[in-house]
Amino acid sequence: MKSSASALALLLVVVLTGCSPVAEASPSSSMAPTSTPSASAEASTPVELVPGSTLDRSAVTAAVPVGETISIVVPSAPGEEERLALAAVQDEAARHRATVQVHADTDPVASVTTALADRPDVIVAIGPALIGAIDQASAANLDVSFLVLGTQLAEPTGNVIAVTWPGAEERAVFADAPASFTGAATYAGEALGVGLAAFASGLDGHVIALD
Repeated sequence: MKSSASALALLLVVVLTGCSPVAEASPSSSMAPTSTPSASAEASTPVELVPGSTLDRSAVTAAVPVGETISIVVPSAPGEEERLALAAVQDEAARHRATVQVHADTDPVASVTTALADRPDVIVAIGPALIGAIDQASAANLDVSFLVLGTQLAEPTGNVIAVTWPGAEERAVFADAPASFTGAATYAGEALGVGLAAFASGLDGHVIALD
């Protein structure tokens, strides 16, 4: 009987052990799904423009200022295109109630010097014949605004805006051949307004090209 009881107890231990819950293996921690970042569009970085960069007139966002004081410098013996340009510029200036003085000394440097003495809001030079005097004066008077119509400086400073148009868009480099200057009757008046508005738009140092 004793051996029978021992066998029965052993059998009970085996049965209970088999019924005890088996700890389930914890699932291995799965890594959170990592989404592959799509190639995002690169943030557009504004291009830093250097003096002399050419812009479309659409870059000019401000209106033409009213009541500016303007000193216009022209050749002492202007050709037909320069005369047409001067007349168009004066008409445009009058439309915006600008106060205008015109200087046409035999020596272009003297004309620009006289214009500087006026202390205007803007000194306007018409055509390529005056480019040497404007180049020197603009570099020496960085606090003065210069607007060049119908040509460009070879190495402009940040206080110069040039407005060019078809037939009057060459960069003056003091070569023997004179730069082209045509189309003044069509474009010069508009060029003055665009140039004054370009200063108001903060585009100092750039070239504005009219179509």
